[in-house]
Amino acid sequence: MEIKNIKEVMEKYGKSWENQDTDLLISCFTKNGIYQESLLSKLYAGHKEISNFWNKVVVKETNSIKFKLGNCYVSNDGKVGFAEWQCKNVHLGKKNYMVGIMLIRMKGDKITYLNEYWNVKIK
Repeated sequence: MEIKNIKEVMEKYGKSWENQDTDLLISCFTKNGIYQESLLSKLYAGHKEISNFWNKVVVKETNSIKFKLGNCYVSNDGKVGFAEWQCKNVHLGKKNYMVGIMLIRMKGDKITYLNEYWNVKIK
């Protein structure tokens, strides 16, 4: 894995978030890819589970989404990527400002595992 792989997939991920485009999001993941919103949240495995989560939380409950990708990094062994990010949105009627980092494992240009670590300031 190289930083360019992470940037490319995360830019696509960000566009899927801003456009609330579930198909674009799913295209970022391998067929059996895993998405976990945070360490303490449910783990979603495979396109169907990820789509169901995304459609509920991002498509139905969130709007006015602006995503900004920050710096990206790769572990020394090349097995784990990290991407800093920021997001402004309105979730369930409340304005949010989120900052975080994503831990990413990839196979080729697709995500096999993504875990978000984030904080949110609700306005």
